[in-house]
Amino acid sequence: MKLKQQNKIKGKVIDNHIILDIHDNEIHYWSPQLNFRIEEDDENKGQSIIAGLIGPRPKVWTLFVFIYFSLGIIGFFVSSIGVSKWMLDEYSPTLWAFPVAVLFMLTANKAGKYGESLGKDQVELLKQFIRDLIAEAVKN
Repeated sequence: MKLKQQNKIKGKVIDNHIILDIHDNEIHYWSPQLNFRIEEDDENKGQSIIAGLIGPRPKVWTLFVFIYFSLGIIGFFVSSIGVSKWMLDEYSPTLWAFPVAVLFMLTANKAGKYGESLGKDQVELLKQFIRDLIAEAVKN
């Protein structure tokens, strides 16, 4: 089997779980990863089900979870202090922590969308690789 994308993609197999990555010479921070598994269909014996997810690599997920979690926790506690002071009829500039945290979260969201656009071509490369692979397997 000769697929034209095979020199741009590397993969590993763990049981029935397959992970496909962009090859090292073309990878960048926002490069996607394709995780999928192949299982036998319980309802239709002799057929298989392919289920997968294309998304950022684990270090990108971890970074964004850390950013959202940190901003959420800091925003919550600082805003709680501000609301407490406000309820005691005291002026509290810490009330501005909530809109600032939301602004930072929106900024992180926009950065994620920008990164998604940078990896768009590589997502299509991974999808086409799987389509070609399935078409080749169906022929045989």
